[in-house]
Amino acid sequence: MHMCHIPESYTPLNASPSATIYPYALASDILLPLGEYFQIQDDFLDYAGTPEQIGKVGTDIVDNKCSWCIVTAIALATPRQRQILEENYGKKEEDGTIGEQERRVKEVYDAVGLRKRYAEYEESSYWRILGLIERIPAEAEWDGVLKREMFTNFLQKIFKRTK
Repeated sequence: MHMCHIPESYTPLNASPSATIYPYALASDILLPLGEYFQIQDDFLDYAGTPEQIGKVGTDIVDNKCSWCIVTAIALATPRQRQILEENYGKKEEDGTIGEQERRVKEVYDAVGLRKRYAEYEESSYWRILGLIERIPAEAEWDGVLKREMFTNFLQKIFKRTK
């Protein structure tokens, strides 16, 4: 935006000073939740996607990553499920194959309903981000400073992606 000389703020022609538009704040309000959604989606696909689907073998569990999946599972787990997670998360087989520990972690993920939680998160994120996009004033679109279509295109590219 800086390179395109978009001002930090401006007041559209024939508008009152209270109609000042802050394009960087508007973009940030949209792009930060969009980036969060993309990262959580990536974490979920690492667990739920197949190598054929996502183009790689998911390794977040065996690499002990602090992903949305483990954080959510810990929050939902019973004491016994939490113990299983603590005993098995971040463990890998010597030969690099999917081990018993990873299988146990995925069983807990399934038991706490991670797929359903993610589907709910994805749907609510979509509508929340779409609402943020709608906050771009018509004057900003008219002035060519911010285009709702650009942000909507970003969102459409990642919504319900599978790889």
